[in-house]
Amino acid sequence: MASITPSRPHAPSLGQTQTRLQNLVGALSAETWLVIGLMVIGLIAQGLNMFNYPSFTFKDDEGIYASQAWAVLSQGRLSPYTYFYDHSPAGWILMAGWMLVTGGVNTFGSAVDSGRVLMLLLHVGMIPLFYRICRKFGCNVSAAALGTFLFSVSPVAVFYQRMVLLDNIMMFWLLLSLNLLLDGWGRLSRVVFSGICFGLALLSKETAVFVLPVMLYIAWNQRYKHQGRFGLWGWMLPMAMVVSFYPLYALLKGELFPAAQMVLSDGTTTGNVSLWDSLKWQASRGGDGQGWQLISSQWFLRDGFLFAGGCLSVLVNLVRGIRNRSALAVGLLGLMPLVYLLRGGVVFDYYYIFAVPFLAMNLALILSALLSPLPRRVLPVLSGGLALALLAGYWLSGTLTPLYAERPDAAGNEALGWIKENVPANSVIVMRDDLWTDLRIDNSQGPAFANIYSHWKVAQDPEVSVTKLKNDWRSIDYLIMSPGVKEAFQLSGNKLALEALQNAHKVRQWAAPAGNEALHPRQIIELWKVDKAGPTEASFMSDSNSFINSRFGQNGSFASADGVVTSESQSYALLRSVWLNDKANFYKTWEWTRTYLQRPDSLLAWQWKNNAVSDNHAATDADSDTALALLMAGKRWNDANLTEAGTKLVKAIWQNEVTTINNRPYLTAGDWAANSQVVAINPSYFSPYAYRVFKEVDQEHDWQAIIDTGYETLFSASREKLGFDTSAGLPPDWVGLDKTNGQLVPLKLDNTDTTLYGYDAARTYWRIALDLKWSYDGRASSYLKQAGFLRDEVNRKGTVNAVYTHSGEIAQGNTSQVGTAGAVAALLTLDPTAANTLYAGQVIGVANRGNNGISWGDGKDLYTQEWGWFATALYAQALPDYWHSK
Repeated sequence: MASITPSRPHAPSLGQTQTRLQNLVGALSAETWLVIGLMVIGLIAQGLNMFNYPSFTFKDDEGIYASQAWAVLSQGRLSPYTYFYDHSPAGWILMAGWMLVTGGVNTFGSAVDSGRVLMLLLHVGMIPLFYRICRKFGCNVSAAALGTFLFSVSPVAVFYQRMVLLDNIMMFWLLLSLNLLLDGWGRLSRVVFSGICFGLALLSKETAVFVLPVMLYIAWNQRYKHQGRFGLWGWMLPMAMVVSFYPLYALLKGELFPAAQMVLSDGTTTGNVSLWDSLKWQASRGGDGQGWQLISSQWFLRDGFLFAGGCLSVLVNLVRGIRNRSALAVGLLGLMPLVYLLRGGVVFDYYYIFAVPFLAMNLALILSALLSPLPRRVLPVLSGGLALALLAGYWLSGTLTPLYAERPDAAGNEALGWIKENVPANSVIVMRDDLWTDLRIDNSQGPAFANIYSHWKVAQDPEVSVTKLKNDWRSIDYLIMSPGVKEAFQLSGNKLALEALQNAHKVRQWAAPAGNEALHPRQIIELWKVDKAGPTEASFMSDSNSFINSRFGQNGSFASADGVVTSESQSYALLRSVWLNDKANFYKTWEWTRTYLQRPDSLLAWQWKNNAVSDNHAATDADSDTALALLMAGKRWNDANLTEAGTKLVKAIWQNEVTTINNRPYLTAGDWAANSQVVAINPSYFSPYAYRVFKEVDQEHDWQAIIDTGYETLFSASREKLGFDTSAGLPPDWVGLDKTNGQLVPLKLDNTDTTLYGYDAARTYWRIALDLKWSYDGRASSYLKQAGFLRDEVNRKGTVNAVYTHSGEIAQGNTSQVGTAGAVAALLTLDPTAANTLYAGQVIGVANRGNNGISWGDGKDLYTQEWGWFATALYAQALPDYWHSK
């Protein structure tokens, strides 16, 4: 008996598929295709360039709602801070759900970008709702289409409806509720669903309550279409049940009504948060006529046709409403948002979202009355022409172009990327909410910042100001500023933020390309660092050292880009290691230095190249720094061998690099300079803090006299004209000391202008500043206070140049980290404000963070990296005297 095998269904052929599509297309009415076309227009109008314009830094509110959606999604809370019931939460709960189903906060870019995609979808969803509402109120097809077109392409509508605002979410639920309520099919379920949707509108933004009377009026008129009196109650009860969840939530948390006052740790008193108090506060906020001001400054400027034409249409429809209930309902729908906007309470420009659809709806109803007498076949052509004319008018007025051509978001995106990359993640940052979520989360741009606080919460939330920040502005590391933020600090009485700002200096600024500033103010974002050492300095010291080790370190040697190893670079590495407590790297560096650079007399050969010593002379600064590093390391790590090596080097310095003139000892630039008739002296080699240690391990020699003659030489070299008409008070790179008469003279050295204040001389201030910190020598303080030229340069232009002539003319227009380090060191004593300006802008602000750590300028320049580190360490007061204390 043969078995029967069931046959498989055949896949439809290409012809069958085309036939099915044709049948589907044919099944859709012309009006349906019109609505689909309007949805496509709305998708393009709202979606094109929506991530760039308006800037996500334009309104704090977008960041607020993104952060609250993140809190719902990630923390199971309604807010990342104390929830104040400032707004009902349905809107950002919807956003959290959207982020959940789409894969997270950053699926579409930034957190605000994710929200803007949701706003786009809501707008596209509102288009058929708006069209159907117009038709149900009696508009003909052409008028309904034109009203819907205006609702989507109006510059004011596009501008505000793109933004992540609760008002846009509220409008979706409100239009859905109104569409269902106007349904004449007689289904009570639709009335119930309409009430639920209106409840969701109220829980998205409380301003929906202003159209509640009109909704009740419409429900009353519709009651006989929806099973009589059950229709009205069938709408009100579901709405009330949905809204009741909000006070019920507050009641269950014990926050429906205010509780008794409690005393905070700073002595102030406060009550707990409560829904009752928040509602009272919202109702009592004064606006000083803001709505009337916004008419000319924003709404009329962006789209005078919609505002003026809509308002006029509202008046006409209210008059028509004497005999036409539909006209009265539409007129009231347009009137109530205007009453809300112009009532005299607090009004923000984006509240206009509430009026946009109803003004467009009123225009559509008037247009329908005007077009109705015309022949039907004329209407499509006429309405199409009107749409094109409207579009041309917007284009010619200049209000449409910026929406699609400008990119004011550039400043915020650049700021976000730089901060994520360069600011330590454990920094405490006070900021607006626009960047909050993207800084708070861990993503491809950088790590999560756990200690970032909205300035509004710093001002209003004791959990932040008292518990987190201890009511101390010094708890803050950075502030992110933009136009209007300082005024917001003052408006909210934000004492902590204001004090921090008064003691902070700008690190970097990001400015968006200039555009039509009347329509969208130019976005300028600034990062300000509070004037104190903190996480930045700790991170920069560690990460800069890591960069130097990985980029230049070669098994204990530190070679520049051309392969040269100097005793200077080795001594700097030894000092960094002892100050960073990097014992392993210290021993490795010293072993290489001892093996390949140390001479039989214990001094260090100055230069190594091509696997051999290329210059056997010694440099006094490197010998002194190495000796100090050995002595401090020996004391810190209890290693007698290091102490012994340091002591031998100290004695060798005296024997080979000190000369006597008029029975007084002077420290020369090296063993090659001690016996010359004109002794070569490099002021930046003078390290009095080290000699104070040397005199304890080498009591046979008068190191105190070296300190005394060194200070005398330094003061004289800075004041002497050295061949110029005047002196700017700057130390020269080199100077000669004539043994015959003990006078300073310009030093002749390889056709080099040795009188310049350049890449050597700037180190002088750093060494004197370190001596002041270690010894409190009055001469150090006096010398640093003579750096008025550098102070004037910083106060005039915010920076110092790399090289100046001895008289103060600019010899090189660029900047250098050694020049910055020297100026910071001098100005920390003379003018701390100028020092902080320079440090914030020219040390932190120009730092570059890569995979291997922090670098400055040319990453191939070892000298630049070394002095970026020394500038940071001195500012951070992280250079302790380990010889005298551990």
